[in-house]
Amino acid sequence: MGKCRNITRLLSDALDRPLTTGEWVAIRLHLPTCSGCRNYRKQIRLLREAAHTMSGISTPGAANGDD
Repeated sequence: MGKCRNITRLLSDALDRPLTTGEWVAIRLHLPTCSGCRNYRKQIRLLREAAHTMSGISTPGAANGDD
């Protein structure tokens, strides 16, 4: 569970600051094996897009699904 806690923290941090290469590597290695963290990533994307839509701010990458 400690690894998931770290990964979800990094996914949240990525909304506020650029992650290091090492942090992205940790995320990319963990996500294929953890449906809980993949679901968390989807949920925070959805929440971010909804907040941006409600505020009128365009979301970078929203048109093509990139993040």
